[in-house]
Amino acid sequence: MIKLKRLIILICIFFSLANYCYSKIELKIIMKIDNEIITSLDVEKEINYLIALNPKLSQIDRNELLFIAKKSTIKEFIKKKEIQKYKELNLQNPQINDVLNNLIKNLNLTNEKQFKDYIKNFNLSIEDLKRKIEIENEWKNLIYSRYIKSVKIDKEELKKKIKKNSNEKFLEEYNLSEIVFTKKNDITLDELFKVIQESIQINGFENTANIYSISDSSKVGGKIGWVRKDSLSDQIILNLKDLKNSDYSSPIQINNNFFVFKINEIRKIQVEIDKKKELDKMIIVETSKQLDKFSNIFYNKIKLNSKISEF
Repeated sequence: MIKLKRLIILICIFFSLANYCYSKIELKIIMKIDNEIITSLDVEKEINYLIALNPKLSQIDRNELLFIAKKSTIKEFIKKKEIQKYKELNLQNPQINDVLNNLIKNLNLTNEKQFKDYIKNFNLSIEDLKRKIEIENEWKNLIYSRYIKSVKIDKEELKKKIKKNSNEKFLEEYNLSEIVFTKKNDITLDELFKVIQESIQINGFENTANIYSISDSSKVGGKIGWVRKDSLSDQIILNLKDLKNSDYSSPIQINNNFFVFKINEIRKIQVEIDKKKELDKMIIVETSKQLDKFSNIFYNKIKLNSKISEF
């Protein structure tokens, strides 16, 4: 925690000095998505946002940082454009404050005033963040409305898991991070995983997630948080069972994507299982997993049909 705070302080000093340069960045067109342009200022602002969320990103190569920011900018633009076909963004959405409070907590800050002062060092305002949060919220709502009827939950299988754990007094939990990627036909899985492994060795797992992961968790270094072992599939459990803290798995294929999981920490928690509540929780987790899968499919479909040009 002390190291993170020191890093944040150093970054804030760096960006305070850089504010003068920020105003002098050459304004030029970086990309064009359909008929809309993305400028150098848009990309620089995204870099500031990503570093504000994940200070360790400031340590990676500038070209890789630009690559991450461009990828993130494209994703946000495409999501926003799709959302606005159906509704306008609402920055007064009460869900926004819940997400902001989580960000404040993750950055080891204590209140919104501290947070506003912190992001000000990155040339960001609270309205900038609210807009980004609302885009993600409305994207999730859009995915839910389109795909909730396609979600298939095997309740009997979940009940079997609950029954298996009902006599256990302690259950394992993993604090996980992830890198999610797809494989193109012109490269083998081994070759692609070797590239990711080399990046992990040079940049660390979090920054590699920012560079290569297609999951929305990439913006926070691939962090998922605490996950109960019994909520994971047998396939994932099998790949994690021999790993220790700071180890990461080999690629695990789930549908058309590949997942690399890192174990940040393992703990055992004492539980008294209420079977009905447990089933409800597991249904929520499984529903979320399937909706995330549909989200990636839908986004990639829109992206494929978008005309993206880089200059």
